[in-house]
Amino acid sequence: MRNFSNISEPPEDLHICFGGGNFRAIGDKMIGICRDRLGLAPDEMVLDIGCGIGRLAFPLLEYLSEDGGYEGFDTFPVGIKWCSENITPEFPNFNFQLVDIFNSTYNPYAKTTAADFVFPFEDNSFDLVMLNSVFTHMMPDDIFNYVKEIDRVLNDNGRIFVTFFLVNEESRELMKTGKSVHDFHKYGIFYTADPKDPMDAVGYDEHFVRNIFDRYRFRIQDILYGTWCGRQAKNHQDILLITR
Repeated sequence: MRNFSNISEPPEDLHICFGGGNFRAIGDKMIGICRDRLGLAPDEMVLDIGCGIGRLAFPLLEYLSEDGGYEGFDTFPVGIKWCSENITPEFPNFNFQLVDIFNSTYNPYAKTTAADFVFPFEDNSFDLVMLNSVFTHMMPDDIFNYVKEIDRVLNDNGRIFVTFFLVNEESRELMKTGKSVHDFHKYGIFYTADPKDPMDAVGYDEHFVRNIFDRYRFRIQDILYGTWCGRQAKNHQDILLITR
């Protein structure tokens, strides 16, 4: 029998690599949203894009049954190694893959761009795809390709949990007052907080994001707007809950 108590959390120095904060509380909250608002069931298959050090995997260890499963991939070798060595032996339906995808901030020497990357999974393999703080570090062509790949690997009942920095009338006004944690500069169809390192933090107009998902006939069920721009909210980034 699998024993969740055998697995300790990743060391604190790895938490810091992914923004720190309360490792368990943040993961529990996000999975709770997927369970309560997207209907995630224990026997379903989850894909965690940008899985890091397993922040979202940990609460799923207790929730997903042996009939369900989890796949995660990331460019961070230390995180993938830790998860593969500490989680997969006890939970063989939880797998973690290292991928070499270019990002000017996090993986600047990779040759494969996110715009060209093909997810290493079969069509219709997953019930839920999660992307926490992934599209906040990607250029438009990267996002176009990832949404196309998400559409391919999701089944007919597939759902998406994804976060953005959404620029809309409210967030623009709050940025003007200096309340935002990011002073975004507009570059064509995207915004960046640092022109010298544009992928460090990337924002998008809300209507642009809606159009991307509309293209593949996804429906935005709800948006849980975040505190990043200075508004009062319960989450930092803007969370989009998306269905077929």
